[in-house]
Amino acid sequence: MGHVVVKYKVTIDQPDEGTPNYEEIAANISNMDEVQAVEIKPLAFGMMFIEVQAVLGEGEGIVDGFESRVRDLNPLIGQIEALEMGRL
Repeated sequence: MGHVVVKYKVTIDQPDEGTPNYEEIAANISNMDEVQAVEIKPLAFGMMFIEVQAVLGEGEGIVDGFESRVRDLNPLIGQIEALEMGRL
C-alpha cells in the first residue's frame, strides 16, 4: 500500500466571546501521528487558518477518517479543505 501527502486548510469557527486559541488547536493537531507540519496563517479580517500537511496511507476511507479525527479534536474546528494531494 502506498502513501499520499495531503495539505489541508483547517478553518476555525469564532467563539461567542473572545478569539479562538489557534496555538492550542494547532498543537493538538500536530500531536497526531500522521501530521508532518502545521502552520498558522492569516485568512482575512484578523481571522486565521491552520495549514496541515499529513502523510496518509492509501485506501478506502483513510482520508475521511483522518478528517473526522481532526474535527473531533476541538468543537471550534469548522471546515477542513484539501488544498493539495500527491503520492509519495
